[in-house]
Amino acid sequence: DLARMLKQSGKKIVMDNDDTFRLEDFHPLAQFNPDGTAEENLQRRQDNIEAFMKMCDLVTASTKVLAEEYSKVNPNTIILPNCVDPDDWDEPLRNEGDKVRVGLVGSVALEYDYLHVKDLIRKLSERDDVEICLLGLGSIEHRERNPNVTKVFQEEYEFWDSIKKEHVPWVEVHKYPETLNEMRLDIMMIPRKDNYFNRCKSNLKFLEAGMCEIPVVAQSFPDGPYEEITHGDNGLLIKDNAKWEEVIETLIDNKELRRKIGRSARAYVLENYDINNHAHKWDEAYSKLFI
Repeated sequence: DLARMLKQSGKKIVMDNDDTFRLEDFHPLAQFNPDGTAEENLQRRQDNIEAFMKMCDLVTASTKVLAEEYSKVNPNTIILPNCVDPDDWDEPLRNEGDKVRVGLVGSVALEYDYLHVKDLIRKLSERDDVEICLLGLGSIEHRERNPNVTKVFQEEYEFWDSIKKEHVPWVEVHKYPETLNEMRLDIMMIPRKDNYFNRCKSNLKFLEAGMCEIPVVAQSFPDGPYEEITHGDNGLLIKDNAKWEEVIETLIDNKELRRKIGRSARAYVLENYDINNHAHKWDEAYSKLFI
């Protein structure tokens, strides 16, 4: 309704989104609507989004896979990639302690993405030379204030509560760069299940880790969000899930390799994703709406 009102008053409408609402084998948002099946809930969302998208003058997405999906509804769909603003990020902080800090950040700690490394996480948490660090999930107070969300993530909370770890709860977006940097991670694990939802995801976690010189070990699959990583140079890729422990162990044992990959990742991100070099893409895209 708002879109129709704006169109009638001569406004230009741009839709930007970075997640799909299509249901393949699973979709995390499906759990938050108990008034129907997952298919019904997602179809209702998808129908609304597509109706809105058809009225838009421009649709923007951060990934090729998502842009291809949207372009079938609105042909004027373009990719505007994720970028970083160097001014948002302080100089990378180092871990000078005795334990190697292995981190999992955000959505990889939820749903199904961490299940295939669950045993490895528990094993690492029991070591004297490793510290598991989790950035994500709510604090005790957040759980009490949001019982419906807590219920949805009950299995996740049970698992993470059962292991020894450092937990940094969800933070406000503007505090995130500083928070991630202050965690002083030596390694970031980015496990993902190969499905359509994750193929629509972007490389954002790699960019953020790179700005903190944190070497990432990321899931690799066709059209996945981390395929641009050069294995062994600016990150490490896992194609075979049986290799997770071996690769993590290699990084734990080799501090110089961790530092080398972290420095290479930051250099790569700054060279390819500095917003100062890409802001013109937004200017050009929006300016074309008035030609």
